[in-house]
Amino acid sequence: MKIYNKLAIVAASLVAMSSCGVHDPFADYMELGQVLPTVSWELGSSVAKAGSDVSFKGKYYTTAEGVAIDHSEVWAMVVRTESAAATQKLVSSPAYTKTVNGTDTIRSSQKIQSYPHSQAVWDGYEYILDGTFPTSRTLGPVVWSDAEAWDNEKFSMYYPATFKEEFTTQVVTYLTKDSTYYGSLRNVYIKYDFTAEQFDEINARYASTGLALPTDMSADKSKVWYTDTETVDHYYYNTIDSEGRTITHEIATEEDAPDGVSVYPVYKSSPWVFCRYSDDTGGAVTAVRAEWMPLWKSLIELIPFEDWIYDTSNKSYTVNFSRKYNLVPTFKVYDTNGKVGTDTDSKSIDLN
Repeated sequence: MKIYNKLAIVAASLVAMSSCGVHDPFADYMELGQVLPTVSWELGSSVAKAGSDVSFKGKYYTTAEGVAIDHSEVWAMVVRTESAAATQKLVSSPAYTKTVNGTDTIRSSQKIQSYPHSQAVWDGYEYILDGTFPTSRTLGPVVWSDAEAWDNEKFSMYYPATFKEEFTTQVVTYLTKDSTYYGSLRNVYIKYDFTAEQFDEINARYASTGLALPTDMSADKSKVWYTDTETVDHYYYNTIDSEGRTITHEIATEEDAPDGVSVYPVYKSSPWVFCRYSDDTGGAVTAVRAEWMPLWKSLIELIPFEDWIYDTSNKSYTVNFSRKYNLVPTFKVYDTNGKVGTDTDSKSIDLN
């Protein structure tokens, strides 16, 4: 065999192998050796009311010998976009909103309408088809926002099953992980109408600790959870352990401190509050004592999701759900050999 014949065989083999691994974009629209109709089109609008017709202008022709145009079609894929959100409104902080978004193709591209070639008009260069295609009334947008009455059926229909739990867990974490939202945690206790049974439940759960939340439902809550920075109740000093951690020691009098340590005042306050003077701020700083925080955390975990998101100022629940649909249409032209020409420009119609 001559050398150039061998080279031709090798080259042909390389081409065959490479074609298996590389996507050929033309394969979606044509077969090799076939002339397809040349197609383009324009939409009358990129926005339409669900259930109305959309106008378009199709343009096409074919150069295939002995072949004519048979008919044209409009196909469309349906895409759904959703957004669901809720905002914490029980207290002014933390300012927390949870949002989930999603986009899904709910219907693959399907034929919507067919048009006989006889409807098109030859303009000397190409065929022109002025037509319309329908949209579905069921694809109208859905909005549920700032509901005056709670509708659990709608919430379950629109929101993910885990939304409530994830929302409340995050809000409780913000309020109890450190002293950042000390004032907000106090406001939840004062503002929310906990029941005597709820306090009893928490106290029973933590009975082994010797700690108990206040259960006098007739008391002024602001006076139950209090600080008095004018009155020194006792003192404290800090030491550093072998791992570099700060250890706080509370003592009754300054004289109870070991020699050589700095002693600071602890102000009179509720038993679960540690209120001290701060050299950094020049005033008092407060925090919930670590051993008490599990009780308060367990208490506010009893608040249902709906109460966290109720806005008392506007008397509504701060839900915000929206769903909208988009059509992704395609114009196809078929010749008498069954070959299909397609406009490849991406188009989209927002349904409102």
